[in-house]
Amino acid sequence: MGLITTTNTKLGGKIAQLNMPYIISCRKDAPCKKECYCNKGNLRFDNVRASHIKKYELYKANPQKFFNMLSEELDMIPYKYFRWHSSGDIVDEQYLELMSKLARKHKRTHFLCFTKKYELVNNYLQHHKKPSNLVICLSNWGEWKVDNPHHLPTSYVDFDKGNEDIPEFAYECPGHCDTCPGTHCFHMKKNDSVVFKKH
Repeated sequence: MGLITTTNTKLGGKIAQLNMPYIISCRKDAPCKKECYCNKGNLRFDNVRASHIKKYELYKANPQKFFNMLSEELDMIPYKYFRWHSSGDIVDEQYLELMSKLARKHKRTHFLCFTKKYELVNNYLQHHKKPSNLVICLSNWGEWKVDNPHHLPTSYVDFDKGNEDIPEFAYECPGHCDTCPGTHCFHMKKNDSVVFKKH
């Protein structure tokens, strides 16, 4: 079973990704739960969701083996860009540690992860240093705001209801990674922000 896919049309065929099942791997109080885009398109298909659940179960059964399998796939095809979780979120702190180790091993790949599990990330960064080729972007949702003591990049959603909370300097996502100049989000730095149209 391959863990990596390249079939997300918004990301483009050159960007690798790994997904986890939404709801199951997400924070219990996720503010986006009722409006999650994973309820739309091919992410809602039974076979796609079953694949995500199987990956989640593989990880839970043997975390190190799961990441070894993932590393082997990246050895075979050294993707320039790798997106974590178009569906789902960071499972637990061990998962984040293994994400970091994977990035350190595959230095030529730019890894990107959007997450609402800001407490988990903040706790991890109190005791660990994040590799430079792993961008972790904390995701705000309307009035629900993340705590960001480490000044990580942040994302916002444009709900067309007045955007006074979105920083003026936030980069506006063009909608598709393969049409984005320099694939912006994979190179975000501290205090950078990106805004997405709600989809």
